[in-house]
Formats: sequence, structure tokens, C-alpha cells
Amino acid sequence: MIEVTRRSALAILAGGVASTGVAYAAVSSFSDEDLVRVTLEKYLGRLNMRIEHLQQFVLEFRNRNPWIFPSQKLGDAVTLLEKTKLGRARGLLPRQKQHDLTHFDRWAVAEFHMLTDYAWRSSPDDPIRFTGWNSCTNPFATLDPPQSA
Repeated sequence: MIEVTRRSALAILAGGVASTGVAYAAVSSFSDEDLVRVTLEKYLGRLNMRIEHLQQFVLEFRNRNPWIFPSQKLGDAVTLLEKTKLGRARGLLPRQKQHDLTHFDRWAVAEFHMLTDYAWRSSPDDPIRFTGWNSCTNPFATLDPPQSA
């Protein structure tokens, strides 16, 4: 039988408190940019994007769709899970939270395609830039108003 001394119990307790503190510090330091980056990299692979362009994208994405972002606690938890490669743990969340996260993922990827030059780069190694909203990307579109006689 294993004998637990007061010293070993205190050591285990101190280790638990310390690891909880480290986990809390890690989670509370996440930003919206971290959440969006891990979400996009989940679907698109590693992103070659400068932080300034990512920040501009996230700001515009949040301004256009403020209701899409998950709560701060849920966003931090998902960021931590994705960074530690435990994204499958999303399946343990309540069905509504899973739906909300899937909805966020789809909007993030769609807006990323609309607000950056991701799809227009000549090479996958080219850096991704924030371009902002372009109402029409058709090069053959005629945007002039009709002439009245």
C-alpha cells in the first residue's frame, strides 16, 4: 500500500495550484487574433501573414459580424485546445456551443477569403495581405451606372 505523507500531499497540492495558475495565465493571455489564427490554420494550414494584417482582418471581421464571435471564455478555451492539438475535445461541449463554434469557423474562413488576398496569391509561399472589402472581384464587371437618354 502506498503511504501518503503530509509532505507529499502538500507537494501534490502545490503542484496542482501552480499548474492551475500557469493554465489560467496562458488562457487569459489569448486574444481574438489567436482564436482566428488557430481557426484558420485548422482549415487552411499554416498562414504566412504578418501580425499587422491579421489584426486588421480580425478588427474588420469583428466590426462586420460582432455576434459571430464566441464568448471570451469559450474563445480562450478553444484557442488553448487547438494550440495543444486537442481540438477533438470540442465534441464534449454542449450541442449549442458546438454549433456556435462551427458557425464561427465557417464565417471566419468565408470572411478571410473576402477580406484578404489569400485566393489571389501567385504562390502558396507568398505572404497573405489584408485587402479590405471589395464589393466585386469580377474583372469583367461593368460598374458604371446606366446612361439615361
